[in-house]
Amino acid sequence: MNKIIEYSTHLKEIIDEHLYKILIGLLLGCFSLGLFLVVALTRQNDSNIVQNDTASIESTSVESSSVVESTNSTKKMYIDIKGEVNNPGVYKMKAGSRVTDLIKEAGGFKKDADQSAVNLAKQLIDQDMIIVYKVGQAPKNNLMDSSPKDEEKVNINKADSEELQKLDRVGEKMAQKIIDYRNQHNGFHSIDEIKQISGFGEKTFERLKDSLTI
Repeated sequence: MNKIIEYSTHLKEIIDEHLYKILIGLLLGCFSLGLFLVVALTRQNDSNIVQNDTASIESTSVESSSVVESTNSTKKMYIDIKGEVNNPGVYKMKAGSRVTDLIKEAGGFKKDADQSAVNLAKQLIDQDMIIVYKVGQAPKNNLMDSSPKDEEKVNINKADSEELQKLDRVGEKMAQKIIDYRNQHNGFHSIDEIKQISGFGEKTFERLKDSLTI
């Protein structure tokens, strides 16, 4: 019994002697735990913010893409297809359509159609004229584009300043007027619309019309 009392007294003396150290240790432990929790919560919040920002950016991108696609899908163009298809004629097509879409609209190829001369991947442009030839009748190097004369014309909806200046008596200033007009009016809808530009009167249009396309 005396030994137990001596042991308890000795233990109490040790605790009293080192009490401040024990308290400091406990305080440091609590501080470290609190700091760890603060850092963990901060990282979690930062992660949530980044995820929310990313989701917002992706959502905005999808919405913008949808608006562009919706706008493009509402535009229409008229294409003339002739030759070896089942139903030749003029078709109203959506902007961005390809030759393969037009062939389907026209009822497909006839048996004698020279399909090897057809570029099915070509993107259509308003007022294109597509000709499907019989086997053996297609011109050399023909890929079923518009008529050969159209290849030499200047597309006033796409040409840059240098290309526009290839037109008869069209200089740098006149070329810039064409570019400014098409930017302001979402492109030309017909070649005679160029007469709306100052300096392109009836006489100028008559001189240039055979060199223009859209």
